[in-house]
Amino acid sequence: MFKWILGLLLGCCTLTTLATTLSTPCAVALITATLPTLYLQKHSKHPLLSVGIVLLSGFFMGLGWSSIHASWRLSQQIPSPENQSVHIIEAELKSLPAIYPEYCQFKVKVTKANSLQLLGKRLQLKDYHNNCHYQLGETWSMTVKLKPIQGPVNNAGFDYELYMFQQRLDGKGYVKSSQRLKPAKNYSIANLRQTIFFELSHYSNAGLLQALLIGEKSAISQQDKATLQHLGLSHLIAISGLHISIVAGVGLFFSFKLLGWINRACRRNIIEPLRPAVVVGCLVALFYASLADFSLPTVRALIMWCCVSVSMLAQRQAALFSGIKISLGIILLIDPLSVMSASFWMSYLAVAVISLVLAGRVMMQSGILAALKRLCSIQIAISTTLVLPSLFFFQQATLLGLVINVVIIPLFSLLVLPLIIIAAIADFTGLTAQLMVLIDSSISHFLAFGSIVEQSLSSLSFSVYLPPWLLIVLLIAAILVWLPLGRIRYAFALFVIIVIGSYGIQISLSTNRPLLIVFDVGHGLAVLLTDGRHHILYDTGYGAEGSSAYQSYIAPTLNTLKISHLDALILSHQDNDHSGGLHDIQADIPVGITIAGQWARQKYQREDMEFCETGFNRTIGSFMIEALHPQDSSVGSNNDSCVIKVRSSLPDYQFSILLTGDIEKDVEYSLAEHRGDELEADILLVPHHGSNSSSTYPFIKKVNPGLAIYSTERFSRYKLPNDKVVARYQDFKIPQINTGCYGQITYFLDQGSYEVERENLKFWRSKPCEVVEK
Repeated sequence: MFKWILGLLLGCCTLTTLATTLSTPCAVALITATLPTLYLQKHSKHPLLSVGIVLLSGFFMGLGWSSIHASWRLSQQIPSPENQSVHIIEAELKSLPAIYPEYCQFKVKVTKANSLQLLGKRLQLKDYHNNCHYQLGETWSMTVKLKPIQGPVNNAGFDYELYMFQQRLDGKGYVKSSQRLKPAKNYSIANLRQTIFFELSHYSNAGLLQALLIGEKSAISQQDKATLQHLGLSHLIAISGLHISIVAGVGLFFSFKLLGWINRACRRNIIEPLRPAVVVGCLVALFYASLADFSLPTVRALIMWCCVSVSMLAQRQAALFSGIKISLGIILLIDPLSVMSASFWMSYLAVAVISLVLAGRVMMQSGILAALKRLCSIQIAISTTLVLPSLFFFQQATLLGLVINVVIIPLFSLLVLPLIIIAAIADFTGLTAQLMVLIDSSISHFLAFGSIVEQSLSSLSFSVYLPPWLLIVLLIAAILVWLPLGRIRYAFALFVIIVIGSYGIQISLSTNRPLLIVFDVGHGLAVLLTDGRHHILYDTGYGAEGSSAYQSYIAPTLNTLKISHLDALILSHQDNDHSGGLHDIQADIPVGITIAGQWARQKYQREDMEFCETGFNRTIGSFMIEALHPQDSSVGSNNDSCVIKVRSSLPDYQFSILLTGDIEKDVEYSLAEHRGDELEADILLVPHHGSNSSSTYPFIKKVNPGLAIYSTERFSRYKLPNDKVVARYQDFKIPQINTGCYGQITYFLDQGSYEVERENLKFWRSKPCEVVEK
């Protein structure tokens, strides 16, 4: 059974590596082949061959079943032209509204629509109006403008299209107008979740309390999120296996004690307490999962708990392993695409490590000290092993959490979460609010102390990129290390050291080459110049409270390139889509010099900034940069953009690049007239994202680029690049590419060729498009 489930897991994982899903006949054929393959296993006499056949049978089922699920889910996404049109819909709110500075965001399910193709669809909507009156469970009539599901695609970082696919959302858009039709039902889980959300909202740490009780994390401040992340405690605010186990365990414990007390009071065994107590534990877990809106991690945890409980009641040997094995099979059959979630791997690897640490080891000692020793061993094993999937999915990990979790998890399990639940019940029923006030105050003190610890030991949190194959090899070796194999385990540890050492040598011997990277940051601009040792960033992309292009896309890509500093940061002008990420960059990575206009020195109170003005030039590694505009210190408007000409400083390479910011036609005319001989470049970053206010004929003629690159969002409200601008470059027969169509663009300056990230096909991604249709 376990071998077949393992094959099923491998088949589901294989789909995530494919560019497209399998055709329906092919997927059905694989599923159909599952049973005949198992029949062959019964007639196999060789043990290894028998194991291989069982694995192959599960693999066929996993690959075919996951492909059918993926194809169906993709088919539910709203097609064109409906996904680019205005619609009148009636919809029920399916999530608590998340309120941001500029808008509120929520999910709805369409119940009525002017297009039959919208019925039953799940949408993610934004409302940019001043007030956010929406409540969970309400039905609203809305006029919405829908947009295709497409987002930035970069070498690393947040994958918006993958997120929408995993959330099972069929479309996105924004609200133009709305009117409430029906309130939420009085006696519904939705109404209860909304009530709890409001009741907790007046506490200082409302976001954390809401996250622990109803799974809503939108109100957690960015500072608190960062503190918990650096302490390695982010998993505590996401309702998952630990939380479900605690709540179900508390329900089981108290119901068992109550039934035992009833038996003693009646002086006879009226009812055997264990079985009803286990059922109560499962029901309590079910209720808690419903409060968390049956999010995928909570559903997985609920299935795991119930399977382990059933195994215990059946008095099966190794009930924990048996229950987890069965739950894995059930989850993969219900949702084979769960393997695309980081929480899936975190949950099962944690349980697997616990089983391996305890398996085959005789507990000779008893008592509190022995229990604490076992607890520490388990926590160390879990923390060190989970570093690897953390690096795989997030390119981040923390060793500080290794120490902190040994103390915090038992405290959280036995005291904190049960007390929060008890305090919430006491508060909501009107008994007393003092306990919740005390907990709220204690959380504030803990976060303040944690912030001090995190700042003092920040070096223990690290970001590093390791290739997926290396992480998988290390993970397998780590699992083998925790097996009860005596001294043989040290051979696996030595193997890990050899593999890491070999990879380090390979990296150190790799040759560096000059690159131009144009990040896909949506509507905005961020360009990296690097020769492997020296790095220049021109513009930062957008920045907002709680998010930025730097955090989402640029920093993860710098991490994969093993870039730990910037020699120069150039800010073209003060528009948010060009310089909004400055604060995040300054907080995250050392910067040699910052080059900008007068506006930046005044805005950021930085006297060490160098002015971008005519005459400025600097040689940084393989790059010689020269400012062609503005004439003097600027106030940061579009026409004050810092125009930079980049040339090779080494005779080995011959390239030239023109970075233009958001200059418009007046500046273009001036540059063409007065500095025309200096404008010619191999590569042009098209001014102002391809707006019709720029890219005049004289300017294009003087630059005469071999390639024009637009940094745009494909389906933005600005509809860039403008058709007239595209036509002008066509008149000069200049090739044009676009981050909105291609994703991140990586240009190899030593070869004169480029790669685009969207050609790295994934089945959930939109395919590349063309700026100029062929």
